[in-house]
Amino acid sequence: MRFSWLLLPLMLSWLYSTRALCPTSCACKQSESGQRKVSCSKGGMQDPIPTSEMDLGVEALDISAPAANPNFLSIPPIFQQFKQLKEVSIRRSNIHQIGMHAFWGVPSIKRLDLSFNNISAVFDHNFRGLVNLLELNLDDNRIERLQAGAFKHLTELRILTMQRNLLEELVPRVFLKLAKLHVLKISENQFEELDPEVFKDIPDLRVLELRGCGIKRINTQLYHMLPYLSHLDLGNNQFQFLAEDEFRDLHRLHSLKLDGNLLPVILERTFVNQQQLKYLCLARNRLAKITDGAFVNLTSLVELDISFNRMKKLDNVPLTHLGETLQKLLMSGNGFSWSLIKPILQTLHRVWHLEIAQMKLRSVPEKFLPDRVRNLNVSWNNISSVSVQALPRHLQEIDLSYNELKGLNDSVIIKLETLKHVNLTGNPWSCSLCHITSILFRVNKTNLFQNLTCASPKTLKGQRLAALRLEDLTTCQSKDEEEDGSSSDSKLSLLIGLTCIAILAVFSIIFVVCSCVRRHSRNAARQQKRAAEEAENSLRSATAIFCKGEISFKFPLDLTERKMSVSTIDEIKRDSQQSLPNGTAGTGI
Repeated sequence: MRFSWLLLPLMLSWLYSTRALCPTSCACKQSESGQRKVSCSKGGMQDPIPTSEMDLGVEALDISAPAANPNFLSIPPIFQQFKQLKEVSIRRSNIHQIGMHAFWGVPSIKRLDLSFNNISAVFDHNFRGLVNLLELNLDDNRIERLQAGAFKHLTELRILTMQRNLLEELVPRVFLKLAKLHVLKISENQFEELDPEVFKDIPDLRVLELRGCGIKRINTQLYHMLPYLSHLDLGNNQFQFLAEDEFRDLHRLHSLKLDGNLLPVILERTFVNQQQLKYLCLARNRLAKITDGAFVNLTSLVELDISFNRMKKLDNVPLTHLGETLQKLLMSGNGFSWSLIKPILQTLHRVWHLEIAQMKLRSVPEKFLPDRVRNLNVSWNNISSVSVQALPRHLQEIDLSYNELKGLNDSVIIKLETLKHVNLTGNPWSCSLCHITSILFRVNKTNLFQNLTCASPKTLKGQRLAALRLEDLTTCQSKDEEEDGSSSDSKLSLLIGLTCIAILAVFSIIFVVCSCVRRHSRNAARQQKRAAEEAENSLRSATAIFCKGEISFKFPLDLTERKMSVSTIDEIKRDSQQSLPNGTAGTGI
């Protein structure tokens, strides 16, 4: 117990000194691997690196900066006193060159990262003393040349990466004494060709990455120099042709990437010597056909990527060679229909990872996909609805992003909630009662909709689904859910305008018809009135002839037709009395 009390002051003194020896602009803490680490990431740091303020027992130094506030540093020989230093990372610090013997006297360093600087040249004396270095990262610099033997002091180096520099060639013996090198990444430089002699000093190389270097052809003797190569990346180059014996010396390949080239066809028996190949990527070429024997002897292939080519059909014959092993199939961006996909899935009866994105598919047929499918990517299609019966029974992950989904029903939401990963972004979610009601009732019970936003109606566009209230939703009759920006508004306005024109035309026709009918009725009434007036006038004329006591004659008179007698008033009265019945006498006039 007394011994513990005696050690306590020493421990407190050590902790105080450790805390005190930390640069003011940095953080000193224990790393995830348990190392004592100094981390300086605020940016704006100027020379010199504040090593005088660091504890001598530091094991990891990490200096970086945000892109908007870079550092301006150099690397002179300032690390000799840090005998326990294992990792040094100085990035985004505008370093133009590595000082001579900058790391001399620090053999403990195993990892050196100088990426994202402005280093233009590398010399052998830059790394003198790093006899135990295992990993060197020089990515994203401006290295234009490498001298022969530039890394000859790094005899234990396993990983060397110089991606995105300005290298135009690799001179012979540049990798002198790097016999233990396993990984070489030199992608996105400006090589026109590669001399096979360059690689004879690294015969144990397992990983070679040469993406985006503009290479049109590789001398196959290069592969002969690398018999243990297991990972080869030749993507994003300009290969237009692969010979049948292109990879005949690479018997240990596990992964081969040929994506982003100009290959129009895969010839027979191209991969006949790659029985250990597990991953083959042929995406983004110009493939219109895969010959029947292209995949012969690929008896270990697990994943095949033929996405974004020019294929409108794919025969089952070349796929039969993969039926017993293939588990992941990526064929997005081709012109395949559901009727073509069906026999492919029947032939490759072990596939559980399927990617059929960007193929203009409008729906997922019910009970079409095998229940064994666990990972499904149908993004960037035209799918407007999904049913539970369309989802495989053992599905675990699905990507439905960038389709035409406006809403989901309860049963589909419940199914999606059971999956490990679901992507629903990029769909035109309609925040109206007829599309999103089911989602609204469950939005706070699941994480499916946390980052989704309304696409319509216009009043709710951009609103997060998780923040919606029931009273915010529009009704289906408003047709707001069909609005999609100004184009939809224009369509709606056009529709309203045409409707108004049609209604106006109907009313105009009705008005014209009614006017014609009214005019016709008025004319008929006038004619009837005129006829009645004429009849009445005729009657009045006839009456007037007898009432006025005047007689009109027409000349010449026809005296032979009738004889006329003139009676007096007394005679007329007498005749009237005689004609009354019962002999009664009439009243006088």
